[in-house]
Amino acid sequence: MYQCACPACGAQVEFRSAASVMAVCAYCRSTLLREADAVRSIGRMSDIVEDHTRLQITSCGQYQGTNFSVVGRIQLRYDDGFWNEWYLLFDDGSAGWLADGSGQYVITRPGGTPGKAPAFETIRPNATIPFKDERYTATDVRTAQCTGGEGELPFQVGAGWQARVADFRNGDKFLTLDYSESDTPQVFLGEATSLEALKCQLLREEEQVASSAGKLKGKARTLECPACGSGIDTVPGRAEHLVCPACHAEVALSAEKAEVLALHKELTEFKSTLQLGDKATIDRSKWQLIGLMRVRETGEEPDPPWTEYLLFNASKGFLWLVESHQGWSRTEVLNALPEITGGAGLRFGGKGYTKKWTYGSEVIYAAGAFNWRVKIGDQSRVTDYYGPDGILCEEVTAQEVTWSRSREVDAAQVARWFGKPADSLPTPSVEEPPSELKSYALGASLILLSLNFDQIVSFSPMVWIVSALALMLLWLPTWVTSGTAGSSDSGSGDWDTDSSDSDSGGGDD
Repeated sequence: MYQCACPACGAQVEFRSAASVMAVCAYCRSTLLREADAVRSIGRMSDIVEDHTRLQITSCGQYQGTNFSVVGRIQLRYDDGFWNEWYLLFDDGSAGWLADGSGQYVITRPGGTPGKAPAFETIRPNATIPFKDERYTATDVRTAQCTGGEGELPFQVGAGWQARVADFRNGDKFLTLDYSESDTPQVFLGEATSLEALKCQLLREEEQVASSAGKLKGKARTLECPACGSGIDTVPGRAEHLVCPACHAEVALSAEKAEVLALHKELTEFKSTLQLGDKATIDRSKWQLIGLMRVRETGEEPDPPWTEYLLFNASKGFLWLVESHQGWSRTEVLNALPEITGGAGLRFGGKGYTKKWTYGSEVIYAAGAFNWRVKIGDQSRVTDYYGPDGILCEEVTAQEVTWSRSREVDAAQVARWFGKPADSLPTPSVEEPPSELKSYALGASLILLSLNFDQIVSFSPMVWIVSALALMLLWLPTWVTSGTAGSSDSGSGDWDTDSSDSDSGGGDD
């Protein structure tokens, strides 16, 4: 261990790793560069944003039988959010990284150099590369800026330092190609994990996370919207992006200020079934609803819009509830990649899933707090796979691939979670008959009438009776489904009262 006095304030600064070349003074935030047996200050490191992470400097754990300590951190910000990279020092003197983003964790260690790596600019989500006799799929490709740091680090970073990284997965195995220093990437190998699997200790308590997450220094728990002045509750655990419920402005938080990114005053208020700030008890854990989105399907014959609710728990992270015209579902983001088995199938958790739907989605309304920047107009390509343990959903954008699993939940169960009357939540409505069914009935009816036109105009009773029966049989499926859907809608309260924004639509097909 190397110790020195901070040249700026005199406080003691420690370098616990022999590989560390810089450290950030915990008292004055000066960045200290280590040169041989001396240090010099090269400026002040930006403050970190206090987010929902439970990790902190001095946290410790165990990986592959070797103990480690957390000795440093950098925060990396991209256009729509940020994540933490925690620098680990192992007891055997080696080092590693623990990535922490949106409640998911990946641990990696240096893995050498690739034989022939693709150029960073050519990598796209879902592209595959071979590495050590296995194929890895690109799930995240982006350039990010270092916006803050603390503790000690193995390289020099500061204002303007960029990270160019491409992440690949193979099941729960993880591969990072880091192009930050040169066009020949560094390789980091590891796996998706959890704080429990790493046996982490000395973590921040839930109360610490709740009291500090996402707060601006010196600010109260209610933030004044920079666009309209309305109060925005900084609910515990929300991250760095807000959408004002009053004027729909997109607000980004940094360590110093709240900044308006975009205005959407033209949006009308959407009355959701669940409200921002609602509290739930799920699996004996306390959750709070911190954000909601309204999403629609894009395409020629889209299903109705649906609503996605973001819930937060300080120790468990994030959870989604989805409300659609088909009912409710509980959705968790996966930290491992399903195995593609060929054709339209894949396997996950030892179970098979079959591809059923591919469609586009677009965000049309958002309010509350999110762990990334939600923008009106955000689009993605969605593919649903159905199996014995719910629906696996792949969402693809220009920068990343995200997998999630949804399981159906009864409306009465959702009501119990939120402490609401059992009949207070709308029940699923039967789907309207497909438009192609109506088109078929109409086309067949026109053909029938045209072929029998002469007999019909001759007023032959038998022809009239036969034609009428044929028309009834053609339209019967449409009438039956329409009647059933109508009777279901009539008892569903406000479920379909506003066709533009209030009908809760379906994203599971």
